[in-house]
Amino acid sequence: ALEAHAVSVPEPPQLLRFPALPTRTGAVLLSVDSVSVVGRLAEPVSFALSHRGRLVVTGPNGAGKSTLLNIAAGELHPDTGSTRTPRGTRMGFLRQETALPPDRRASEVYATHVSALVAAGTVGASEAVGLSQLGLLRSREAGKRVGELSMGQQRRLNLALVLAARPHVLLLDEPTNHFSIALVDELTDALGATQAAVVLSTHDRQLLRDVVDWPHVHLMAMAEGE
Repeated sequence: ALEAHAVSVPEPPQLLRFPALPTRTGAVLLSVDSVSVVGRLAEPVSFALSHRGRLVVTGPNGAGKSTLLNIAAGELHPDTGSTRTPRGTRMGFLRQETALPPDRRASEVYATHVSALVAAGTVGASEAVGLSQLGLLRSREAGKRVGELSMGQQRRLNLALVLAARPHVLLLDEPTNHFSIALVDELTDALGATQAAVVLSTHDRQLLRDVVDWPHVHLMAMAEGE
């Protein structure tokens, strides 16, 4: 008789999937008009994005890419210029650096965030997106404490938290930090398919090749003494 051997079945591969991010066709979702910040963003920058709008922000370190995204998100007031978003527009901002609670489990961090979004009326209970639906963390990773996750897994959790709000506008500051090559490809596919407007700041050569046909804003290095 043949002996029965336990066969370990590998988990199926994950695939990053954005939730449906519907936007208002024809409406300007984000307008940035001649914004600058002394010592951080020298040259005034203007752009406007509507349904499925796309923009890549490039430039050397210190040119003000993160500053521009912070202004667009409404988290930094510019010294010149202004920003406008229609009432009810949901913004999703993936910052370059974020702090997650190291002692809480990833699934708990996500569930608490979604509950807060529903309680605030940002998303309806029927719109809430489960962590497993996004293809960013496997179930065994979601069950770990944040401090036990790799930097790449923490980055994926941060992206999940942004997507949970089902934003109309996505602001992504170096989104592929600590991402695998395969995950960069999946992100490119997801960005290509989403209905949301997207502003992307990146140094990632692979990602820049993938979005080479997007409109670009190139920020210049700050002059000495600025």
